[in-house]
Amino acid sequence: MYKTLASLLVAGTAVYAAEADPMADVCDRLVSALEQETAALASITSAESVPAGVEQLRASLAALQELMSVDSNELWLYIDNTEGVKQPIIDVLEELALQFARVEKASFFGSEELRGILAPQVLETVDTEAARHAKREKLREIDHDED
Repeated sequence: MYKTLASLLVAGTAVYAAEADPMADVCDRLVSALEQETAALASITSAESVPAGVEQLRASLAALQELMSVDSNELWLYIDNTEGVKQPIIDVLEELALQFARVEKASFFGSEELRGILAPQVLETVDTEAARHAKREKLREIDHDED
């Protein structure tokens, strides 16, 4: 009986800790929204399936947009420093990248609407001086993190 009680207390503490940390919730929502976007893209296999897929994409992108209110530095610190958090995000991003490549290779199944929705994530943007500067700064931050 005591072993069962002890197990329940430990499990309850772990659940409470996860619920108490808002970044854990943000990461769960992030993975969920990315999985939803991946599934939406996977469902698009022809021009006829684009409208239903676009509807799902809009829902997943809205969920991702809601996460923009989170302090990105705090989120990245949490992801980098919390065991078991980074790999699920990497895994879903790899799957998403495969879907992006598949849809782009299929020329967005002839849909300008799909192309427009995915353009910020898939298509190369104009390489402005400001964009190059931002990339250099990000690389400097990453280099300093490893010191």
